[in-house]
Amino acid sequence: MSRRPDSDEPASDEPGHDGEIRGLPPEWGTIVVPDDLRDLADEISAVQAELAGRPPGRRRRWPRPGMSAPLCALILFLVAAIGSLMVIVLPKPNRPPRREPLASPSVAVGVAGGLVPPLSLVGSDGQGSSLREFRPSVLLISPAGCVRCAAVRNQLIEATDETQLTIVWITESKRPVTEVPGLPTGRLVSLADPTGTARAAIANVSATEPTAVLVRTDGRIRRIVPNVPDPAQLRPELAALTIR
Repeated sequence: MSRRPDSDEPASDEPGHDGEIRGLPPEWGTIVVPDDLRDLADEISAVQAELAGRPPGRRRRWPRPGMSAPLCALILFLVAAIGSLMVIVLPKPNRPPRREPLASPSVAVGVAGGLVPPLSLVGSDGQGSSLREFRPSVLLISPAGCVRCAAVRNQLIEATDETQLTIVWITESKRPVTEVPGLPTGRLVSLADPTGTARAAIANVSATEPTAVLVRTDGRIRRIVPNVPDPAQLRPELAALTIR
């Protein structure tokens, strides 16, 4: 208990007989507690008016509930992880492979490693088309009287569905065979080769069975497959045709 500076009596926080509170710091001035709180009505009104007149920015702002920083970081991480997973899992749109400029290999034309022969064959529109225009592609050479060539053609179309390779069906007939309905434009091109020029210009082409010539993006022959087996077995090599 402390004493008043000017008295030997102990300081007290209780109001004196005159209503004055003693024992407070001198800079606070004299504080008097009235007997009736209604006497403070004027002071209360003045304080309320002062608070109401303050700018909004100076009013007390109570903290709003929100997410903590670790929780925000966790949510952002989960969103990024889900987005990456969707990119991997969701099917990618099928797009035709890109054609590269024609290569200039030292290997002879018409053999594996060399360019496709520069032959021009008649298409379904009656116009001539150069074989070198179709890259990457699969040239399916079908000799006259081939029984299983149409079935192999359909299997090749299915085997190249992911890579969207063009199947060039070369038939030794006077007119191109009708294309398969329902296929996107460019997926199957039918060319007529009544004199068998493609079979004569490309090495190891069968005279009785279908032969598949796998052409790269730059016009080089990757592989010649006579007597084509199940085209599904060629999927890895067909996918490699889209890579230069």
